[in-house]
Parts: sequence; C-alpha cells; structure tokens
Amino acid sequence: MSINGKELDEIFQRQYAGAFEEGRLTYTKANETEFILTMHYIHKYLQKGAKIIDIGAGCGAYTKAISEEGYLVDAIDLHEDNVSRMKELFGDAENVNVYQGNALDLNEFPDDSYDLVLLMGPVYHLHNFQDRVTAIKEALRVAKKGAPVFVAFVLQDAPLIEYIFQSENPAEEIKEIGYIRETAQVTENTESSIFLHTIATIDELTDKVCETLPVTKGPRFAQDGLSQAIREAVNNMSEASYNEWIQYLIATAERPDLMGYSNHVVQVFIKS
Repeated sequence: MSINGKELDEIFQRQYAGAFEEGRLTYTKANETEFILTMHYIHKYLQKGAKIIDIGAGCGAYTKAISEEGYLVDAIDLHEDNVSRMKELFGDAENVNVYQGNALDLNEFPDDSYDLVLLMGPVYHLHNFQDRVTAIKEALRVAKKGAPVFVAFVLQDAPLIEYIFQSENPAEEIKEIGYIRETAQVTENTESSIFLHTIATIDELTDKVCETLPVTKGPRFAQDGLSQAIREAVNNMSEASYNEWIQYLIATAERPDLMGYSNHVVQVFIKS
C-alpha cells in the first residue's frame, strides 16, 4: 500500500477542512496538556523583543499565546480554511502577520530572520523522508544563528493504540492499514477510518539533519506524555489533581523510557 504526494495532500485538505485545528488543543484536559507542555519549553527560549515564525500554524493556538505576550509572530499554514480563520482571529493584531504557504518552500521569508521557529505540524504530514529533511532545512534557514527550532513528530505507537486498538473493532481496523505484525510497525494506513501521521523512530531523521545542516540537538520532549493513554482519568481530574499531573508531565518530559507513550514529541534544534 503506497501513497503519492497528491493523494496525501488531498487527505490533508479533507482532514483539516472546517478549521479542525482550532479546538484540538483545548477541548479536553488531556488535549490541553500538549499545549501547556510546549509553552513551558517555548518560554525557556523566548527573550524580550523576539521575532517568531509559526510554520504550519493551524488556527494559530501558539501564535495567539505568544502574540498576546507581546511578541511579533509570522504565522503560515497550507490549508486555506486555517489561513482564513487566522485572518479572522488576528485581523486587528498589529504584531501578527498571516500567510498561506508551504513548509517545503519558504522563499518569501529571508535567511536568518527569526529568534524562534515553530515547525509543529508539517513534518508529520510529510511521509517522504527527504521532504521531512527539506521542511526542517527551510525552518533552519529562516532561523537566526543560535535560535531554537521546534520540530514536532507523531510517534507510531501511541496513536496506533489510541485510534486502532481502542477503536470499536481493532481487528478489522488493523486489516486496513499497512502493518507488520511481527514487529508491530505501521508502514501505511490510508484506508483506516483514522489516518495516522506516524513515524516509527525520529533518530534517523534527526541524525541526518545534524549531519547535513549547521545545527545541534537541543532537548527532545514529550508534548502530552501519557495523557491520551489515560485520557478518561485526566479529563475527570480536579483542578488540583490536574495541576499535579502537569507537573508530573513536565518532570518526565525528557525521559527516554516514557517518550513512546506520548502522541506528540518535539525535537528542539539549535542553529549553529
């Protein structure tokens, strides 16, 4: 089972039609953990007067939070529904510029321009290895020397468990995806009811980036940890308990033995 670039783009356009992204990070406590953990790490790098580019911004969740702190943000997304919604949301904001653009080609944006770069969605929507490298290369190109570049990945196993094994009929769902049972590896899944944007391991990709680009690795952290695996319990937590859960996620965000339980993982690169 294989998929070409045009087919993948069509799937992407369908999946995100109707500004799907707007509520994804806020509609449950379990979902909100991804946003909270990421902002925790973003704040480690933000400095006064910083200029940020949010590539693959969705409907602007991170753009909104960062711009409301007074930072200048350029927000780019490929999907026209997301771009339209961001223009509505940020129409009166003097410190936010919204563009429709492709993470693979940011030619409108000059080299060495941004103090912090977010690439929070494009890499896991790109299923070709070289395209993933190209997207990261473009993000690094527009970053200033010493700037952090946040690159998000969706690891394979947490979404496989959440969307396939916790579905109504896992045995039937798993027949519809490219899946090697002996190694539990997803190879492709364009026919399942939920399209998983997964990658089995990010080490090959991140090592390739470090070999070919002027960059070093910063921290790698889990954005949501075990939140989706135990989402019912997380969603039912009291405010005090939820605060403790967030503290646990922060404390364990970089633990390699827990990384695979997280739906989303970020590798921070530092431009040399």
